[in-house]
Amino acid sequence: MIRVLIADDEILVRIGLKTIIPWEQYGFELIGEASNGLEALDMIRQSACDIVLTDIRMPECDGLTLIERLKIESPGTKCLILSSHNDFEYVQKALRLGAVDYVLKLTMEPDELLHKLIALKEQVVQENERQLQASVREFKMSVYSREAKEKRLKDLLVKACSPQDVQEFMGEFGFWEPSEPYYIVSMALDRYQEELDENRFRSERLLNFTVMNILTEIGKKYEQDEFVEIDNGRFAMIASTDPCEMLTEIGSAVQTFLQLSVSSGISQPLESLNEMHTGFLQAEEALLHRFYHGCGGIMRYVSGRYTAHAGPQIEEEWVKLLELRDEEAALNKARDWYLASSAGLEHPDELREQWIQLVHVYGSYAAKLGGDLYSVPLYDNRYPFHAVRSLETLQEIYNWFTGWNRIYFDYVRQLTGKVWRPEIQEVIETIRNRYNENLKVFEIAKEIGFTENYLSVLFKKETGETIMDYLTRIRMDKARELLKDQSYKIYEIAELVGYGDSNYFSKLFKKMEGMYPLEFRKHVLGRMPTSKNSTVS
Repeated sequence: MIRVLIADDEILVRIGLKTIIPWEQYGFELIGEASNGLEALDMIRQSACDIVLTDIRMPECDGLTLIERLKIESPGTKCLILSSHNDFEYVQKALRLGAVDYVLKLTMEPDELLHKLIALKEQVVQENERQLQASVREFKMSVYSREAKEKRLKDLLVKACSPQDVQEFMGEFGFWEPSEPYYIVSMALDRYQEELDENRFRSERLLNFTVMNILTEIGKKYEQDEFVEIDNGRFAMIASTDPCEMLTEIGSAVQTFLQLSVSSGISQPLESLNEMHTGFLQAEEALLHRFYHGCGGIMRYVSGRYTAHAGPQIEEEWVKLLELRDEEAALNKARDWYLASSAGLEHPDELREQWIQLVHVYGSYAAKLGGDLYSVPLYDNRYPFHAVRSLETLQEIYNWFTGWNRIYFDYVRQLTGKVWRPEIQEVIETIRNRYNENLKVFEIAKEIGFTENYLSVLFKKETGETIMDYLTRIRMDKARELLKDQSYKIYEIAELVGYGDSNYFSKLFKKMEGMYPLEFRKHVLGRMPTSKNSTVS
């Protein structure tokens, strides 16, 4: 609706104008009437107006003054003059001031006024459309510029760029060399993947967008506005002053609005923008100390924090405990190792890899007895490798291991002398021979001569796992072998082990291994052999 205001000191003229035109029928809305220019201005200041029908001669503030004031205060408002025969000089002045047209009150016909109003309406609509398009273009350019700036800034942080790259960035986006030391901050949402799996936030994009909004709003308070989304719930910031107080407020806001915690790493003070990448690496290494510090902390980079540390425990000692089935001694050994490691002298990635190697020792012993690490009942709904690779702190890994250790020893005690019933052996043989087919439990049951429900219950009772769990385990065993051959693409491996959907295969693989198939391939092929006597320290 086009909003119209009538300004005339004669009440009969105002009444006549309101009644001779079917305003709403033609898309107009009368927002009010005024007896002089001052009243009209007050109304327009309170409520936007598209068209003003105004008399020229009015007390206190005439039409000419009203037009002049509107030209300043509301330049988009169109003015249509209501004039008398002897007002022609005033009409000319009004037109020069910006009025768009005029009508003679004494000879005015409804059709004439309506025609002029419709013409003005078209002008207003066209101008509004042009303004809207201009705003959209401006917004898109703003977004494009911001996205381009963030992308370039991200590259400068995460990649080793030349001084020339930095200078080009500074020139293009108006960056200047800092006059005082600045800091690079790396932030990470804790337990990010778990939150995504729970789907509380509907989408990863929405979650990250919300976090960026929180960072931006708090950044304004501290006059910081250089935030960049990195990936996987990680963000970076360039701070012109020590960011500790701001990071505390950010952590509190994220906890309040999202019920999430955020950990932060802070670089050493930096002097030149050429040091951005170095600062980012320092901030990332500081953030790694979350492994010891726990979630939700703010950690500063310390040069030379991690040193090589060789513990007293070796593979043979762990194997001996497993062979003795000494569950309590294994727990004590793990506790001593955990307490010694808590000092934080080793690089978190190296210590995590040692826990991975310990899981391998447990797996090798289970295989020696005819079992399989992946058939050990889950603890905390996590497969062993996935647990060690995904849990974010040393304490979380240790807590998980102490729970899983008991389940593992129960499992290996059941392996000794275990002989499967013939029908169970037949199911196992069918799966091992046809794992690459689209096997269904009811089909297997039908071939063996049992009902699906009976066979499922029997298999679970005998083996401790479901038929589908066993099928998945066999498929993943084969997938791990195929991933060592780089000639196979991931989707080809998925098909070879019985999955038509490679995305589903990848998600299932990560649930068991703690990494996606491509990551596993790089990890296995890139891993250097280690000395037998330093497998687990």
